[in-house]
Amino acid sequence: MIRNLGKIGLFSLLFAAAAPRAEAQFRVVGYMPSWAGDVNVIQYNKLTHINYAFALPTWNGGLQPLENAWKLQSLVSQAHARNVKVCIAVGGWNNGDDGAFESLAANATYRTNFVNALIGMVNQYGLDGVDMDWEYPDNGASANNYVALMSQLSTELHNRGKILTAAVVGINGSSILSSVFNVVDFLNLMAYDYNSFDHSTFSYAQQSLNYWKGRGLPASKAVLGVPFYGRPSWETFTQLVNRGANPNADVFNGVGYNGITTIKNKTNLAWDQGGGIMIWELSGDFGAGNSNSLLSAINEVVINRGGSNPPNPGNPFTIQAENYNSMAGVQTEATTDAGGGSNVGWIDATDWMAFYNINFPVTGTYKVEYRVASLNGGGRVSCDLNAGSIQLGAVDIPSTGGWQNWTTVSHNVHINAGTYNFGVYAQSGGWNLNWIRITPPATGAKISTNGEMVSNLINNSVQSGKAFTIYPNPVQQTLNISNGGESLAGGTIRIYDIQGKQVVTARAASNQINVSALRSGVYTLEFIKGDKKITRQFIK
Repeated sequence: MIRNLGKIGLFSLLFAAAAPRAEAQFRVVGYMPSWAGDVNVIQYNKLTHINYAFALPTWNGGLQPLENAWKLQSLVSQAHARNVKVCIAVGGWNNGDDGAFESLAANATYRTNFVNALIGMVNQYGLDGVDMDWEYPDNGASANNYVALMSQLSTELHNRGKILTAAVVGINGSSILSSVFNVVDFLNLMAYDYNSFDHSTFSYAQQSLNYWKGRGLPASKAVLGVPFYGRPSWETFTQLVNRGANPNADVFNGVGYNGITTIKNKTNLAWDQGGGIMIWELSGDFGAGNSNSLLSAINEVVINRGGSNPPNPGNPFTIQAENYNSMAGVQTEATTDAGGGSNVGWIDATDWMAFYNINFPVTGTYKVEYRVASLNGGGRVSCDLNAGSIQLGAVDIPSTGGWQNWTTVSHNVHINAGTYNFGVYAQSGGWNLNWIRITPPATGAKISTNGEMVSNLINNSVQSGKAFTIYPNPVQQTLNISNGGESLAGGTIRIYDIQGKQVVTARAASNQINVSALRSGVYTLEFIKGDKKITRQFIK
């Protein structure tokens, strides 16, 4: 119903004013240390990227052995099963010793060695890219060498469809020259550790974004870092709360930290002025289902702001109507409904809105709710998927007695699991829409992942088989098997890739197996004989 100016003359202007975010997805980047945290309890569905910390360089461009490589293997498998990218973070504070970086970056041969080593690691573990965390190049020659290194690494990674990011200091990062901005996908701004106590205030977060954008970094490449720990005690958020700290405050017995309120405020800041939010680090948080989880607080803001982080089965997620990606015929206005913000109005018959890349995690019956207002009633709304190719159903909209008198109507629809463009269509007009809330079907069944299949292979071994060894590891062609003098005859050997797919099966007729046909990667060998089951992992 047209209540103000006609739509046709304003269509172009309104479409431009309501254009979607420049970035299709708000990034939520979490660091997972090699030495802390359990990859099996990560809230993957609330993240877009995970950086495994850290790989360490050698002075001539090599890489030191990766700590807890099995943990990275499991992380990649579980993250990829949920469409979350995993990168290797290189460097870190390392007790302030950046000598290896200074050496390799200053030498063209060593730089090439380093780039090749990282590409090898990316290929070996099936990673999505590299996060460079050199803390910190110096001004002058060191800064120029950093640019040369990042440029070379960027070319090699991007040629392979991989990403390159970097962690940088919150402010005063003059040694990171602006020419780096063009070669990275985004920068993780370490807007914490500014001093001993109030090390990560909201004001400092604002300063960090202003500093880097003021130097020419596009807002879409500015990912704001937040701490899941306090200073000067270095306790994690969970330790502080368990010791009596208020989860919504920022100070406890002389320790400064970020509570839920500040984390939400920073997430809103990052949404409005940046391209994402970054967390150091995930093991400092409470798990799924705990009301004090900081990652859940971040996710709540992302969803409320119209982000597309996938929901968990049974947990409702809200789409703000004004955050459509495309539309026909509607306008937005300020709303007096709870929560404020804007609603969509001037909805006539055949008007529509589309919201891109909405994830429906399981197959089943979903509840779809619409927050609506109508002066006279008589409207009808339907929803669909992928531009109407899948029709889901419709529901009538009653009179609420005013354009800002709000009520909620709902219907149940059946949706097959997947990611779709979700559409709202006005079969008849005369109503306003504030938000859509979608509740997935609750499920008590665990959603298995291929990565968990690999973990189960290992965890379900009947016995450890300490005398059972495989070598060489890594292997190129022939894998030798030793069973402590016992015969392998009569047993079966199966080999699974990192996704849990069986790629080799053979009778154990000899103590060797040819693996030359396997692609580079991480594999699990399973030996079964009678009631004995032994598993070992190897790298090809």
